[in-house]
Amino acid sequence: MNLISTLVGISVAGASMPMMMQMSIAPFEAEKRASNLGLAESSAVTYAAVNEGSASLTALPTGCAVTSTGSAHIVTCTEGTGTRFVQSVTRAFRTDTGGSNANNDGSSSNSGDGSSLRTFDYLTPQKYSGIQCPVTDQWGVYGYNDRWADLHDGWCIPYAAWAREWYLASNPDDWMYDIDNYNGWGHHPDY
Repeated sequence: MNLISTLVGISVAGASMPMMMQMSIAPFEAEKRASNLGLAESSAVTYAAVNEGSASLTALPTGCAVTSTGSAHIVTCTEGTGTRFVQSVTRAFRTDTGGSNANNDGSSSNSGDGSSLRTFDYLTPQKYSGIQCPVTDQWGVYGYNDRWADLHDGWCIPYAAWAREWYLASNPDDWMYDIDNYNGWGHHPDY
């Protein structure tokens, strides 16, 4: 009986060996995929952050490619070899369109024929924070941005740019700085 038990045990172990082998290397495969995903993510996020709002694109990291449509760009970074370990990450970003305050001198011209020249009391901010300006300081220029821009990592969004409808209903003569074509909403009809 002992011989039969041994033979059955060996045959069961032999039949299940490929499954046990796969189970033993699965954590190492997952670790390699996670490592490749982390490297691809790091490259894509860093490239998008460095080029966000810039005038031109910097050199691409190894394994990355950019597709562009106007000032909107998509960077895709791939890391790894073989079909089981390749990981790709895609991030989108925008570069400076040059349409608003391109000279950074407080003035801007309509991007049509350039005949409409406007001047504003304040320079257009380089970066918005995603925080809306308070109703008591609708443009953030009366102290709000001086106090909070560093903490919020950019200027607050002006009251006239909170919504597309408010943007179109606003009067460009009342703007404190140039928000023409803010958020891709098109050139203001009264600009």
